[in-house]
Amino acid sequence: MVCAVRFLMRGVLVLFVALAASSIPGTGDLAGISSAQAQTIRQVQVEGNRRVDAETVRNYLSLQPGQNYNAFDADESLKTLFATGLFSDVNIAMRGNTLVVTVVENPIVNIVSFEGNKKLSDDLLLSEIESQPRSVLTRAKIEGDVQRILQLYRRSGRFGASVEPKIIDLPDNRVNLVFEINEAAKTSVAGINFIGNNAYSDSDLRDVIATSQKSWLSWIKSTDVYDPDRLDADQELLRRFYLKNGYADFRVVSAVAELDRERNAFYITFTVDEGPKYKFGTVDIEAYVRDIDPESLRSEIKTKTGDTYNAEAVERTLEDITIALANRGYAFAQVRPRGDRDYDTQTINLTYVVEEGPRVYIERINIRGNTRTLDRVIRREFDFAEGDAYNTVMIDRAKRRLDALRYFKSVDITRQQGSAPDRVIINVSVVEQPTGEVSLGGGYSTRDGFVADISITERNLLGRGQIVRIGGAFGEKKESIDFSFTEPYFLGRRLAAGVDVYYRNIDYEDTSSYTSKVAGAGLRVGFQLNDELSFLGRYRIYNSDVQIGQVYRDGCGPVTQFAIDNNLCGNPVVYGGYTWAFPYGGDTNGDGIPDVFAPEASIAIVKAQGERLYSIFGYDLTYSTLDSFTRPHSGLYLKLSQDFAGAGGDAKFVRTDAEARYYHELMPQLVGMLKVSGGIIQGWGGYDVTVTDTYFKGGETIRGFDTSGYGPRDLTPGGQRDALGGKVYAAATAEVVFPFPFLPEELGLRGALFADAGVLFDVADTGPITIIQPGGQTFQLAMAECAGIYPGGWGGIVPAGYAGCYVDDTKPRASVGFSLLWDSPFGPLRADLGYAVLKEEYDDEQLFRFGAGRQF
Repeated sequence: MVCAVRFLMRGVLVLFVALAASSIPGTGDLAGISSAQAQTIRQVQVEGNRRVDAETVRNYLSLQPGQNYNAFDADESLKTLFATGLFSDVNIAMRGNTLVVTVVENPIVNIVSFEGNKKLSDDLLLSEIESQPRSVLTRAKIEGDVQRILQLYRRSGRFGASVEPKIIDLPDNRVNLVFEINEAAKTSVAGINFIGNNAYSDSDLRDVIATSQKSWLSWIKSTDVYDPDRLDADQELLRRFYLKNGYADFRVVSAVAELDRERNAFYITFTVDEGPKYKFGTVDIEAYVRDIDPESLRSEIKTKTGDTYNAEAVERTLEDITIALANRGYAFAQVRPRGDRDYDTQTINLTYVVEEGPRVYIERINIRGNTRTLDRVIRREFDFAEGDAYNTVMIDRAKRRLDALRYFKSVDITRQQGSAPDRVIINVSVVEQPTGEVSLGGGYSTRDGFVADISITERNLLGRGQIVRIGGAFGEKKESIDFSFTEPYFLGRRLAAGVDVYYRNIDYEDTSSYTSKVAGAGLRVGFQLNDELSFLGRYRIYNSDVQIGQVYRDGCGPVTQFAIDNNLCGNPVVYGGYTWAFPYGGDTNGDGIPDVFAPEASIAIVKAQGERLYSIFGYDLTYSTLDSFTRPHSGLYLKLSQDFAGAGGDAKFVRTDAEARYYHELMPQLVGMLKVSGGIIQGWGGYDVTVTDTYFKGGETIRGFDTSGYGPRDLTPGGQRDALGGKVYAAATAEVVFPFPFLPEELGLRGALFADAGVLFDVADTGPITIIQPGGQTFQLAMAECAGIYPGGWGGIVPAGYAGCYVDDTKPRASVGFSLLWDSPFGPLRADLGYAVLKEEYDDEQLFRFGAGRQF
């Protein structure tokens, strides 16, 4: 009886559980699943496939005939089939003992097209996306392609771009894929601001970074487009700039780019912590390598006590000591700097420590990512090769050199373990960037008028690292065209060799009554002697054609006042040892008055006319420690140039020029500059320098004077008052540049106070000359001493014995004034107001001088 009751209760319980399970959502098939899992798979049947073979589908399954069906393997099979990208839907179920796999195949792409794109070409977009004609179309591919297209537009500065994919169904499970693109307007950088900078202004720091603000000329530049990679590089540029100028504790706290969607523009804000400015304290060297005398390496140190801290000088010292040790056979020696800050005196005591490093060799150098640049162009920037000792200092030096080439958007050098513990593999990964440039330039100056120039430059010709440039300039008084080619690694060495071909047509009639046409070619070879000192040797051969205007004038005498006063109407006169003759040129205009044919220029200019062939060897020796070439705050610049003419050709002279500039920051934003320059040209071998080869100076050296406004001048009455130039000049400038305190820095306006002084003297060949007239008549044309002809008017101006009525003195000229400098969208503009405080009555003055133009 008890057993019967227990059996009845057990049955009721089982029935209750079954009913409860059937009432819970999603559990109605438990019995079926349990039943299916208990079944053994006899066969696998594939349904819905049209293009994919059934056996291919079976190979992706985890469930095979002879196995028991289970949910885990079914789920794994589903994931595997979806992962192939061949199917848009998959279902797996049991029908009796048969496993049925039902698939829906993804369509095949017939064509891929783009609509609405104007800034980026179809070919470029198609090369970047994964969906291609005759490929399988998947939703994942489409989503990825949309993001890739958007990324391309963002890199080109169009962050408002949108992409909408459209699928057009075709027969036979094919589709056309269309990307509808709204490119939107260019998203530029509207503002770049800095927080925390005290030593340098916002405008100074904008010159340091690569990103620029939107301007009127944004249509011809791309640096005003927001690029996250460029923003990262800008932070490194800022860091290196501050570390070079004494701020050893500098750091970029943050660099934030905010998008203003209403204005479709980015605003970039750099927050920096400058820290104090340091100087070098004691500088010492310690060596812990046997047989190395530390004092023998002291000549390699580029850092000096008392100088402003400069991280680049520290790096150069590490490199030079490392190379010196390697040359002595210590290839594994390592050099590291040890700096001790003295916060009270704001100095850094620096010690270079030489230690024996691990003996590790470079097994292999792998170069990746250079789709255009040849491997050898990259490898030649290394001072090491496979099999050499590994040294981190030399690796860092190679990276800096590769960055300096500007061939690559990024350069990354990493190391990995080689085939043995003492072997390493160097991996160099680069990202190529465009190296071709089209530069447009333009400007106006009171000397040359309006000038426009265009040039096309390729800095990495055919991936060989060669530079080719062709350019031209066209203006009111100047026309030129030039071609240059440079091989920066000539003969497998660090020699920059090049060839130049050029033509120039310049009008000097406003100042010296002649025009000059020059056509020639040149060769040059340059190299760095060290980090500050460079040498450039050159050879030029060119033909110069100097022409002056010649006109007929009515009457016998209007050639010169001298002719009028002496009634020289065709009658030769001997005066001062010279024969004067003013032959009749006939009656060209039919007015019954005989004409006189005469040159429209000074005697000295007339003598210089005609063609001459020049063959010149020369060199430039340049020393520079400037912190910036565009807007220097500190440093020294020295240049010595010499030219030697006479190795063939018609001219024989030696020209020597020198220039020195010193910049010093008197206080933040206030920069002082001192400049001295000078030159001398002298003939040799009995050759006297022609006037057109001498120095012509004016407002470019002493503001307040016109172009060729001071120096020797022809003052013949009735003449053109031609500037004659001089064989010797010297000039000096003192200038202070300052910001305007009440104007926003964004305007880029600065002011300057200056004082200029200089001298130009020693006129060239002005002796008597012989002119052949068109009619075949020959006569000598020369002027007697002005003092003899006009004792009341010009006496004493020209020393006795000189032919021609001209002045030549060594009296100094000087001026003071104010300058307005503007970093405009057109490039730097400068307006000078100069007042001549030391002058002569025959000088040509110019109160206002304006200049503009720089390639951008």
